[in-house]
Amino acid sequence: MTYTFPIAPTFPAATFRRELDRMFEDAFSGRPADGQWQPQVTAREDGAGYTLDVDLPGVDPAQVEVLAEDSVLTVRGTRGRREPGEGETVLFAEQPHGMFVRRFRLPKQADLQTVNASYALGTLTVHIAKIVPAQPRRVPVTVSAPMPSEG
Repeated sequence: MTYTFPIAPTFPAATFRRELDRMFEDAFSGRPADGQWQPQVTAREDGAGYTLDVDLPGVDPAQVEVLAEDSVLTVRGTRGRREPGEGETVLFAEQPHGMFVRRFRLPKQADLQTVNASYALGTLTVHIAKIVPAQPRRVPVTVSAPMPSEG
């Protein structure tokens, strides 16, 4: 599933519908449409750009890829599963593992040449600056001397 900016948190019905769609995708396919699990994401916008915080606890940053292409930001990676040690028995396991993919369609104002990502305390933070629009400017008109006519 590819999310389109702006994600409108002010309209709860859209969020509810999105979550309901995700629930049905999970129920009928046995896994989310884009991968085996989907990390939670918070998306923010300010005057300078867009920021996404992706929760990736237990994910090795070397296993994470961020790709910006054709107005789509893709975050993908893999979280390994901790195998039980000798003499251990797994009683239950709730932590998802395996591959994940999240895609976000970015607005035209997003400058894909400025995407940067950092990882700290289990959170991947991706920042995309906005393209600075060209400002109108007055163009001076120069007056040149008339060309002498040949005659």
